[in-house]
Amino acid sequence: MKIGLVTLYRGYNYGTSLQAYALKYFISSLGYQTEIIWLAEGAQKGRDIRLGKIAKMLWRCLWHFQLFKHTFLSYKNSFSKKILPGIKTKFLEFADEKLQVKGLAEKQLKAFSVDKDTLAVVCGSDQIWSATAANIEPLYFLRFAPEQKRVAYAPSLGSKTVSQYNKKILTKYISEIPFVSVREESGARIIKELTGREVPVLLDPTLLLDWNDFCTESIFENYIVAYFLDVPSSVALQSIKHISNKYNCRVIVFPHKYAEYQPFNNIMYYPAGPQDFICLIKGAKCVLTDSFHGTIFSINLQTPFWTFERNYASGKGQSDRIISILNKMNLQSYYITAPDEKIQNIPSDKQTMKVAKKWILTQRDVARKYLQDAFRQIKDQNE
Repeated sequence: MKIGLVTLYRGYNYGTSLQAYALKYFISSLGYQTEIIWLAEGAQKGRDIRLGKIAKMLWRCLWHFQLFKHTFLSYKNSFSKKILPGIKTKFLEFADEKLQVKGLAEKQLKAFSVDKDTLAVVCGSDQIWSATAANIEPLYFLRFAPEQKRVAYAPSLGSKTVSQYNKKILTKYISEIPFVSVREESGARIIKELTGREVPVLLDPTLLLDWNDFCTESIFENYIVAYFLDVPSSVALQSIKHISNKYNCRVIVFPHKYAEYQPFNNIMYYPAGPQDFICLIKGAKCVLTDSFHGTIFSINLQTPFWTFERNYASGKGQSDRIISILNKMNLQSYYITAPDEKIQNIPSDKQTMKVAKKWILTQRDVARKYLQDAFRQIKDQNE
């Protein structure tokens, strides 16, 4: 039988592309023909640009100044950061080869969902249920599908709180999905407040797979990775300098070329695509990052790492999801918010990392059971 998957997969973001691939692959491993589906109008390569979506966002922003400010700063920050040449091409190739998104007209989406061979439609993961967004996307709540076929796998609300202007619609949309799980404890708490439901907290999809076999060859030798989604803080820059000098290794940087890297003479910029991202983390002596997925890929691949508090241009941090997952794996000491002598060295506590990997393996079984139980119940209802 078929499973339709609605998820984020664009934006030239490693975590976004790889979580889409991982969830598609994981559901397929349960014995289902799994396809990522989206509205044909918005299924263009690169970014989701739909006139109706943009108009709705502008209309809502007119009535909520804080929403306008938040949206403007987010988009300004996103578009002001140029990625290295060659990266976009690799992302588009990955989407064509691995994701193979099926663009469907609205009527076709509905027809796909009601087809007798379609067992369920799944939404997840990433920040598809953003609690502060200007646009609450109906697709991410599977509004086109029969209610009894809707399953949510570990979406994130991306915030500790829900904006007042989104409470009513989020309550309605989430209440009308029979099978709900989330990615963070804060999301479970919000859904409890909105709907009264207790929902499980499950792994980010990228932790559902063992990526070691995904990369069989090393791209470089003797290097550390500096993967920062925003300008590295002074603390992070000092750590990059100390570690690269102490261990006499080069620094591989992607996807952005920040001016703050100019004083370094051992920096190498590399146009990494999604598969390169995995290989570079796997082969690194150490990963220095401010990214959630940079962190969890390091743990999954057992690569030493330091995660730094993100230096947001908008002045707002979104560290909840990183802190939450590190707490669960007893890796809190790997999260850096202030100068610390320990970050002048590569972490060497291999046993703690092994324990964390063991926890991941246990949680994969929990995720597998959640999906199998949901699909079994849907199948029983249809018989």
